[in-house]
Amino acid sequence: MKKISNIFILTVILASSLMGGYMFVCRFLHLTNGFQYDELYSVATATPAVGLASIWKDMLLQDINLPLFNILFYGWNLLFPITPFYAHLFSALLGALAVLVAIKLAPKSWPKLQVFILAALMSGNFILVAYGTNVRSYSLSVLLATCFTLLALRLIEQIQQYHCPNWKNWLVFFVAGFLGAYSHYFCAAVFFIAALVVFLYACFYRCGRAWSFWGTAVVFALWLPWALFALGVMGGADPTASGATDWWYHTPFMLATWGIFIFLFGPSWILYGLVIFFTTAGVSAISTFKWKLFKQAEIILPLAQVVLLCAVLALVGMRFNLWMDRYFLPLLPSMLILLASLLYHLQSRHKIFLVLLPILLFGWIQFYWNMDYVRAREYTGLQEAFDYLTGPQGPQQVLVERQNVGYPSKALDVMLAYYVPKDSPLKIMTLSPENASMAWESSPKIPILMMLCSQVHLIYTSIEMRLEEDGRPRVFGTDTCLFTAHAMPPRNKKK
Repeated sequence: MKKISNIFILTVILASSLMGGYMFVCRFLHLTNGFQYDELYSVATATPAVGLASIWKDMLLQDINLPLFNILFYGWNLLFPITPFYAHLFSALLGALAVLVAIKLAPKSWPKLQVFILAALMSGNFILVAYGTNVRSYSLSVLLATCFTLLALRLIEQIQQYHCPNWKNWLVFFVAGFLGAYSHYFCAAVFFIAALVVFLYACFYRCGRAWSFWGTAVVFALWLPWALFALGVMGGADPTASGATDWWYHTPFMLATWGIFIFLFGPSWILYGLVIFFTTAGVSAISTFKWKLFKQAEIILPLAQVVLLCAVLALVGMRFNLWMDRYFLPLLPSMLILLASLLYHLQSRHKIFLVLLPILLFGWIQFYWNMDYVRAREYTGLQEAFDYLTGPQGPQQVLVERQNVGYPSKALDVMLAYYVPKDSPLKIMTLSPENASMAWESSPKIPILMMLCSQVHLIYTSIEMRLEEDGRPRVFGTDTCLFTAHAMPPRNKKK
């Protein structure tokens, strides 16, 4: 019987290794895909030709996004040319490093099988692969969240053994937390929750309380100036406006919640299976550990991060709606740590549960290949649009709608210039109420380019600029369009 059990475990490990390894390699299969709109902003804020001083003053300080990724990416661009391949490679390497970090920093008390489960989940999760090449801060924040969450588990492990961690252990944890706090706002929240849990354990075991408290206080003090600056910028925005700052308000809360689960874990059958799994594993953990469940930090810590982050978002949501799928990526390592811990717990009681790992990985692979990020080589369409505009038959001038783009003006100049050859005669002008008439008064008509094209934005632009589209816009990729327009008829005056 034991021999059959060992053969079963080895078979599951082999199958999971193959699928996890395959998904790990997939991180490097689509590096030449075109830039998405947000990625192009990252390129603009990390272009050495612009200069770091100008980028900092005219772009980063005019935006609420945290600056660490942009600064690191700027350094990367000093070494390599700014092309989709090298830009995506930078993020892909950060994402791949998160898998290796999960193996290296897993608590020393974890059995090898538990470490393997976590590594397989980190390697095989489809959204970590799909977004792993995204030229934004997500891969960096996932890497840092993996670092400080596992380091927190190591600190708690030492505290529980009454071996107070030395200053080096604390320093590494707080440095990782500081970097994470400046990579993404959700990553900052996940870190401070982890630090809070570590502090509570330190208080309970009377070990390392001073280091835990003052170290967290220092990181918070260093992070607070940017947080206050961002709140000031966001506080100046009108939440009822129709601009780019509030476009997510059009998604109902429950629909957005369901979208977040699908974004992180895949199709409905996986979600229903995970609900059953977490319910079963939770009941099993409570019945097994009872009042000693508090000592199972690999369950308590990630669970606290998930619950408290959602509670914080509920409070912040009274003023700013942040319930968006990709924002939750820095929380995903904690979710996978919790999933790995509970799966290992069930496997230790009933080995058959280990078969859930390859089933989950197989579902993720299947879902991955149906994602737009994989199937669409030019997802946004900006490259296609400018290939048309700068081609032999293209127009000499183009008006660019910039009311709904959401980024600083200086950054938009660099973003648009990226696709225009130096010898191109194309003249780029900003569409405004003052010059909107140029669109229909010239012969031939000057086309209008909209980088974030949607029905809402088209209606808003028509009302704001007093123009109407000549038929259906020409769409490039998924969200870039080009159209000509005519003057909107004057409103009828009331008698």
